[in-house]
Amino acid sequence: MTRRTTPVVLALALAVAVPQIVRAQEQGNPGEGESDWQISVGAGVITGPLYLGDDAYAASAVPNVRVTYKDLFFASLGEGVGYNLIKSGGWRVGPVAKYDFGREEDGDQPLRIAGGRTNDLVGLGDVDGTVELGGFVEYSVGNVSGKLELRQGIGGHEGLVGNLELRYSKPFRLGRSAVFVSFGPQMAFADSNYMSTYFDVNAAQSAASGLTPFDAEGGLLSYGLGGAVMYPVTRDLSVTWFAGYDRLAGDAAGSSLVQQRGSADQFAGGLFLTYTFGM
Repeated sequence: MTRRTTPVVLALALAVAVPQIVRAQEQGNPGEGESDWQISVGAGVITGPLYLGDDAYAASAVPNVRVTYKDLFFASLGEGVGYNLIKSGGWRVGPVAKYDFGREEDGDQPLRIAGGRTNDLVGLGDVDGTVELGGFVEYSVGNVSGKLELRQGIGGHEGLVGNLELRYSKPFRLGRSAVFVSFGPQMAFADSNYMSTYFDVNAAQSAASGLTPFDAEGGLLSYGLGGAVMYPVTRDLSVTWFAGYDRLAGDAAGSSLVQQRGSADQFAGGLFLTYTFGM
């Protein structure tokens, strides 16, 4: 099958990191608000499971890029590409496109700087990358925001996936600087196509991998907490620490892959150094 070079740990950790970083930056990044185009570039070190449901972790050095235009268009690795068709009265509604990086059978992580590779997936085959198209609805009041996002996979897992989150974001004074904090609960759900792609073990895969056959149905995928703290080092440069915990649920947690070789407890964390400028 086609080999890919994007590490799974990058996709898993950015799913936690980027939403938290964005909320912190939108609360008051000193470099924002001076031009129509805002670009944030940076890099970080993140730690996360080698695949969704694994109990082994790897640390990777990864890039982070985010582009926005007039508070309407946005694009980043974690948020995907989207547009705020409605942004009024606390509401934010629009389309979004994301990319699911899939999963590699060989368990390798090309950007890994610490941690090993896994043989847990041998015999299960690769999961191809998937373009996910959908939309989001978000409502904010004061320091609290809630967001629902639904996306349909095209190619790859071909499933319907969704995320629901609640966030509290607030700046705090630390000496002469403002530290921006964002945290809250989150949950994910998916239909049977998605769950089967990542958590099924059919007869052939069972014979090749040694795992017990398992047929996963749709439902709740995970629930947990995530948070981030952003500290502005200079007017345009910031450091963000993030951490998140998710508990796999339903058939994701019950899959023989998770039960026999992994864990339902999923952690991610790390830090990013980001430089923001306008054009």
